[in-house]
Parts: sequence; structure tokens; C-alpha cells
Amino acid sequence: MARVRWTIGNWKQNLFRGTAELLATDIVEGIPAELLEGPVRTKIGVAPTLVALDALAPWSRPAGPLYLFGQNCAAQEEGAFTGEVGPGQLADVGAHGAILGHSERRTHFREDDALIARKVQCALQAGLRVVLCVGEGLEVRESGEHENFVISQLSASLAEVDPELFQDRLILAYEPVWAIGTGKTASARDVGAMHKRIRSWLTEHHGATGADRSILYGGSVKPGNAAGLMAAGDVDGFLVGGASLEAEAFLQIVRLVAEAS
Repeated sequence: MARVRWTIGNWKQNLFRGTAELLATDIVEGIPAELLEGPVRTKIGVAPTLVALDALAPWSRPAGPLYLFGQNCAAQEEGAFTGEVGPGQLADVGAHGAILGHSERRTHFREDDALIARKVQCALQAGLRVVLCVGEGLEVRESGEHENFVISQLSASLAEVDPELFQDRLILAYEPVWAIGTGKTASARDVGAMHKRIRSWLTEHHGATGADRSILYGGSVKPGNAAGLMAAGDVDGFLVGGASLEAEAFLQIVRLVAEAS
């Protein structure tokens, strides 16, 4: 089974409903027609703020080309959890999936692997896609323990997940925290080596179902470095931050992902 390529824009805590609608319009109008015809291995997603999700429904699948993602999701479906939003509630406003384990959630909001594992299980059980993020900081990278660290995150974050839920709905994203907004750069060799290690672990523990999971890269992706990163090996697309807030930059990345051999 051919792995699906993804380009997903994470808009983070940016844009109001109106500007989110304008950006979505510009992206949809600029998507190459060939990507919208026939069986497509390349999928395009955006993750706006929660309050803008329903505003983007006119451009979302199946009527439109975009898959919508929440930037977070609760570890439970519903209940007395003030401030939380469950997977069913995300789906109710048009979301197809959720980004979980992002480095900013781990760092700023102290989310640990145990919590992330519960979130992943809950979201998958509810029928959502999940983009599970893993990645190491600079201290871990410089210690040489980066591969062990990332595999530990991956293993712990999937500890409570029924492997039968992986099929078609679990997406991995490697984001080296040390290369995001620090002036340091992850080389294609760095990225390829980590993606290869992640895929090896998935194959070892989950067979063909694990081997077929899409693994995205999410470290300061721009039009200027996207082609080189796609050529690194085992890179199935990108989780794009700042560049996804500019329609033309995001569309350039979409095209590069679609055209990569």
C-alpha cells in the first residue's frame, strides 16, 4: 500500500475567523487542478484555531479539498472538564483530525507521554485522524541520545493505543525542537536518519500497518528547503508552521510534496 503524502498547515494561535476564511480561499483557489482529479495520494490539511474551524467548513472534505485538523483534543469524549474539547465535538464543527503531542503543548503546557497516549486513543476511537508529534530538544540532540529519546516518546505515546486503530488514521510528525526558531538547521541527513529510525520501529512493532504510516517533517519548513527535505528518504510530507500563513508559500510546498519522486 502506497503511503499517503500530506501537507498540513498549523496556523497555531493566529488569525481570526475572517482572515482564516480569506487564507483558506486563497489556498483552495491556488491548488493545482491535477491534485483534485482522480485518485490522489497527496492530501492537504490546515489546522486553524478552534473558533475558526466551522468557518472553514465550506472548503473542507468531502465537498472541498481541505482536511481540517484541531490543534489539540481532550483525553476524554465529554464530561466535567472545563476548557476541554472532545473529539466528537471537534468532528461536530467539521474537523477530520487533531494534532497531538506538539512540542509547544509538551513544553508550554507540560503535556507528558501518558496524557498524550490517552488523547491519541480517545481521538482514534472517535474516528478522527491523529497527527502525533515527536521530537527532541538541543540538549538531547547534542548528547547523541536523540534517536532513543524520540523512540521513547513514540513508544510511550502509543502505549494505550489499539493497533487496529492505526489503519489510515495515524500520521506521525517529527519536529526537532532544537531546529525550530533557533537559527540552527536540521540537515536532510539528520531528518532522513530520524525518519528511517521511526519507520523501523513502527515496522518492528506493528508490521505492515506501522510501515505504511505517513511520517511528516515539521521543523521550520519553507519553499526553499522543502525539496531537499523530501529527498532525504522516508519523508512523506510536512507539518508547516509559519509558512502556512502565506498562501503562496504554502502552495509552493504543496506542489513540491506532490512532485517529489
